[in-house]
Amino acid sequence: MNAMDGSPMRVLVTGSARGIGRALALRLGARGHEVMVHYRSSRTEAAQTVAEIHRSGGKAHLVSGDVTRPPEVDAMGGAVRERMGGLDALINNVGGFLAKDLDDLTPEEWEYQIASTVSATWYVSKAVLPMLRESGGRIVNFSDSGADRIEAQPRFVPYYVGKTGILILTRTMAVTEAPHGVSVNAVMPGIIENSDPLPPPREVPAGRHGSFDDVGAAVDFLLAPEAGYLTGSFLQVGGGYNL
Repeated sequence: MNAMDGSPMRVLVTGSARGIGRALALRLGARGHEVMVHYRSSRTEAAQTVAEIHRSGGKAHLVSGDVTRPPEVDAMGGAVRERMGGLDALINNVGGFLAKDLDDLTPEEWEYQIASTVSATWYVSKAVLPMLRESGGRIVNFSDSGADRIEAQPRFVPYYVGKTGILILTRTMAVTEAPHGVSVNAVMPGIIENSDPLPPPREVPAGRHGSFDDVGAAVDFLLAPEAGYLTGSFLQVGGGYNL
């Protein structure tokens, strides 16, 4: 298996028990890729995701771990190596979201928002980089449609600090990993069907909420053999929202 030749890939999707992560895991499994379904506490939902992939004829495995804790992330990397023999693509989907006024934030809430976004993206990437270098693999990080604009965010500041940090990390790793044959890009979803809060469609320039398929199409492109030279890019998947 190799990310560059179009054959089935071994893919780790963090936070794939529910939401976008689950949809991506199911989509990848249906396309013949071998998927490592990751969860922290939602074991039942993660097991259901694996079972659904198996029913569709795909291959999938379960792995658990708190991506904000490096020792647990390192153990996840070991499990990936043991169960799949290596890795061709990492999708860093995990990322906590909190809407809260800056004055009301606790230090613990601040730290967790940073830890579950940019720190988790770095920890997981670092843990699996040896395998991705072996395969000439791909990293797809998940940011947010407004994260490339520096502006006040009174209700979401630690979230956007983390998501903007993911973009900086993406660009940096794109440079440092290019010599190893690993590409690193980011997807920036806007309002998606499971967003909370979910504003009315009229607030999105495209006139509708994004779907899991919209996000999945962007990931498909970044994993395609033809995208091997694409690195350090940010794909907006928001129908014009937050531009």
